[in-house]
Amino acid sequence: MTTIVVFGSSLAVALILILTKTLELKYGSKNILLRFIGKADDRLELIVSKIRFRSLQLIQSIRYIIFVHGSEMFKDYIKKAEQKAVSEFKKRQDVIMGKKEIINGGSVSFYLKKITEEKGHVAKGKIEDPPATASL
Repeated sequence: MTTIVVFGSSLAVALILILTKTLELKYGSKNILLRFIGKADDRLELIVSKIRFRSLQLIQSIRYIIFVHGSEMFKDYIKKAEQKAVSEFKKRQDVIMGKKEIINGGSVSFYLKKITEEKGHVAKGKIEDPPATASL
């Protein structure tokens, strides 16, 4: 049923276009339907050219974002990864060399803290009190 409807409607449109073309050729001027189709054709061409221009603008904007800002973001990402790797390497190197951060609050950490404090004040980092001078 749909095949018959589609075929019938397309046949009717084709016959109408043929009749209008014969009238145009016979009288030498365009009829109302052909004038309308001609105006719509110009407008469609204008619309298509505007769509093409906007799509080219969009493509150029996307290229700019990808190539300019994308490369900057990639460089920042590489720089951060490099800094992180260097800090991890230094941290592991400090652990291997025995330079750990003292986190516990026990006697050993107090002892080591006291040594570092004394090292800043006195040249050798002694914990003991200075010997009392014997007075005679």
